[in-house]
Amino acid sequence: MSKRIILAFIFLFVFVKDAYSKILPTFVQKEDRYIGDGATNGIALNSDGTKIFVGQFNNANTYIFEYELDTAFDISSKNDGTEETLDLNAGADDINKQFEDFTFNNDGTKIFAIDDRGGMNIHTLSTAYDLTSATQVTDDGINWSTYLVPFLDKIATGVMHPNTIRFNNNGTKMYLSHAVINSNDTVVAVVQYNLATAFDPSSAGSVEFLNVREDFPKINKAIHALNFDDDGTRMYLSAGHFGSTSDHPLITYELSEPFNIRSAKKVGSYNHFGAAGGATVAVGGVFSSTGLKYYMTTGTGNFGAVIEYTLGCPFGLVICESDAETATVTSAQVEIAKNVITQNASTIFKRFDWLRRNENNTNLNSHDIKLNIDISNPVLTSLKNNFQNSLNKNLENSLNNADYIQASLNDKNPFKNVRNWSHWSHGDISFGRFGDTLSLKPMDVSTKGIMFGLDRLIDNKIFGYAFRYGNDEIDIKSSANNKLKSQSYTLNVYKSIQTQDKINLNALLGASFLSMDQLTSGSVTGERNGKQIFTAITYEHENPYSKFELIPFGKFDLGINQFSEYTDFNSSTAGVERHNDLIFPTSNISGGFKFDNTLYLNDSSLNRNGFIEYIHDLTPDIDHDFINLADNLQRTKTLKKHSRSYLKGNIGFEYANSDGYTFAINYERLQSILKYESSHLSSLLIKVGKKQVNQANLDVIYNPTNNNKTEISYLKNFGNFNLKLNSNYSLFSKIPDYGANIEISGTF
Repeated sequence: MSKRIILAFIFLFVFVKDAYSKILPTFVQKEDRYIGDGATNGIALNSDGTKIFVGQFNNANTYIFEYELDTAFDISSKNDGTEETLDLNAGADDINKQFEDFTFNNDGTKIFAIDDRGGMNIHTLSTAYDLTSATQVTDDGINWSTYLVPFLDKIATGVMHPNTIRFNNNGTKMYLSHAVINSNDTVVAVVQYNLATAFDPSSAGSVEFLNVREDFPKINKAIHALNFDDDGTRMYLSAGHFGSTSDHPLITYELSEPFNIRSAKKVGSYNHFGAAGGATVAVGGVFSSTGLKYYMTTGTGNFGAVIEYTLGCPFGLVICESDAETATVTSAQVEIAKNVITQNASTIFKRFDWLRRNENNTNLNSHDIKLNIDISNPVLTSLKNNFQNSLNKNLENSLNNADYIQASLNDKNPFKNVRNWSHWSHGDISFGRFGDTLSLKPMDVSTKGIMFGLDRLIDNKIFGYAFRYGNDEIDIKSSANNKLKSQSYTLNVYKSIQTQDKINLNALLGASFLSMDQLTSGSVTGERNGKQIFTAITYEHENPYSKFELIPFGKFDLGINQFSEYTDFNSSTAGVERHNDLIFPTSNISGGFKFDNTLYLNDSSLNRNGFIEYIHDLTPDIDHDFINLADNLQRTKTLKKHSRSYLKGNIGFEYANSDGYTFAINYERLQSILKYESSHLSSLLIKVGKKQVNQANLDVIYNPTNNNKTEISYLKNFGNFNLKLNSNYSLFSKIPDYGANIEISGTF
């Protein structure tokens, strides 16, 4: 075993031994009498934190209150003028005044409430998270105090008294907690009901249960709040009783099988509720969707309050999940793979735009043919002149023959280009941030790349190859001081076709190799390789709309990515982790408008171009598996999307002069359009170049005084280099003297 692994295990033992007593939430604010008269119990927020829901119970009323928050996730910004209520005692409800808790399904279209006598109330909402659209579901007649409860023989009353209700993410499991009535009961439990139909409690067919008192013997009376982290690998319980404000421990379990309490393993607990926000009785709790805030309802009698806490890491109660840092690192690797595809596609599609823009008014290749015949015979001189004129005429015809020109997408092109290979290069610089306010840590992203390309016409279609080298760096903003550096090498094949009605179809196929290094405090702690294959297609209509010459377009890209397995030796938070290989798809669909306008000067031109684009990310959630070598348990974390919708804008200028020199610069911005998220990426693309000017000379020299010797030579210029093909032939000799040679010369 290497020294690195041994040191990691030693550090992990010391770190974990004391970690549980150190990770505390930070008190933000307490709002007393949050719903007026009556004690608060259950609490929930919608996914973007713009609405809060609080339950009330007293001797007269059983309501759920709904308020809008003027500032997302800030309980002090409650707008009292937006209050709506749902009466849980209206109609043929089967819930009583001892209402305890409520929860929503995963999309806010159902709300479930439970009382401590086993009654359950269900409403469907025609508008998500809108209590005014609620319609009550017919009572299923089940008494949840006894239904499928496996431990009734261990409690004095012979019935369970539910205090909380929750579901897993897809609604196939429901959880109720047992409140103890008799202090001699030996069970304080969480019961897991396995549902055959998602979010349908009446479809429960089997149960699992966890007796929390066996792990924490001092627990008294009840579990008042039950929550999971985003992927069900942590469970959080708030326990205690109304007779004491000093014995309300917060308990954390780790679940090796997500959302299965049978796999629960106790992690630790602490009793913090008496310190933050004053001496309180916890009767309800919930995380924000980001996992960075925790909200608790408290109080007895007619005095209820809501307390808001911030967490040092996502779902960081009792412990900070080492998985949070792990998920962020893996997410950064995924972002690199997506960025490689984006940068390659963006640069190549800009190449198509450049070709169309410059073919409109400029002959990219100039040809000059000279026929020099050194003879003194006037008849042959006449033939020479006729021959030269014929050659020039044939050349002109060939340059305008559609079978030989490069793909020209504009009828106004005065010159057509012979199908020669053209070479080009392009550089890009990008910077931005991802992960803000999500269950991932913020990540600063910077990218640099350079691409070289070669293209030509084949059958009146542009066809080419391009190679890109990219260098990505992601700085994860956390105390672990993690950073990711990567290099990518990509080969692209691309093609462009234009139909007769001016519709352009551009496509590329690319393959990349990625090499990624994970660094902690400047030292490499993990190395991972990746491969990807991807394609991108754009559709655009060349006929411009409006005086601004707007051109509509649509785009689709799809990539299949594979990461190798690797070992992460970062012991600062997680210990040594072995990550399995990972295969995942990435995809986007988008649409927008381009604009492209050229201003012609005396001996130069200035082009103004850009686009606005809406992008919808089709990439699914990504599951990745890893094993922490400290306990040798395999875990699965799910990387959820940063955002499903983005806006992308681009503005650029290109200057070209009569000598063929060009300079182009484009600024590009990708921005999440969700109001509670600030993910973004800015790119600067720069190109400096010179249009290729090719010159060719065809020389025919006939010397009748030297055995009628005829010399034919072809000279072509490639920048500083000259290529000469030379041949001679004795026209009338009985023993012909002929040969050929190739000469290459250069001038500097």
